[in-house]
Amino acid sequence: MQSKLQFLALLLLFAPLLQAASRDELGCITGDCANGKGTLVEETERGLRTYRGDFIDGKFHGFGRLTYEDEREHYKGRFMSGKKWGRGTLWDRNGNIYMGEWRNDRRNGSGLQAFKVQGWKEDRYTENWLKENSENYYGQFKNDVFYGEGTYRWEDGTKYVGQWAANKKHGKGYFDHGTGHKAWRNFEFDKRIFDERFEFSD
Repeated sequence: MQSKLQFLALLLLFAPLLQAASRDELGCITGDCANGKGTLVEETERGLRTYRGDFIDGKFHGFGRLTYEDEREHYKGRFMSGKKWGRGTLWDRNGNIYMGEWRNDRRNGSGLQAFKVQGWKEDRYTENWLKENSENYYGQFKNDVFYGEGTYRWEDGTKYVGQWAANKKHGKGYFDHGTGHKAWRNFEFDKRIFDERFEFSD
């Protein structure tokens, strides 16, 4: 019993040192972080981050995986000159997942943003599965916001299909409740301006 108490006392004494040691291992810890493949650990304003992948001239360039350890945010995909650029997937501790195109570290182009996906694990679900089984937006992005043509799906399966700007319904679109009826409407930053036409299917 005494030996166990002594062990616990030592553990409590050295715990801060052990935690600090994990942050002491900074820099290029494996491979070639200049021009090649390697693993780089850095301290940033957002906490500790780890990058494993391709480098050119000391920058993330090519395919890699970037993790912000403290925030448990992960990105796997393409980089160019140190920024997310091309196709990639980003997910966080809350099950928010983006799969799609990036430019200059921001969501730009076509992609899918799913929200609070239960039981998410890396590569567990495809983009098509998320599109039909989660609350999500699928369509065009511009500098991290919904912009252009896109579809928003709620958890109950209701969809809004139409035009967007600044994350809001903006322009023409319709709601799809699964009945086959479409009520086309015009919106101005989420405000309903007028109804345009109705479509009915058998």
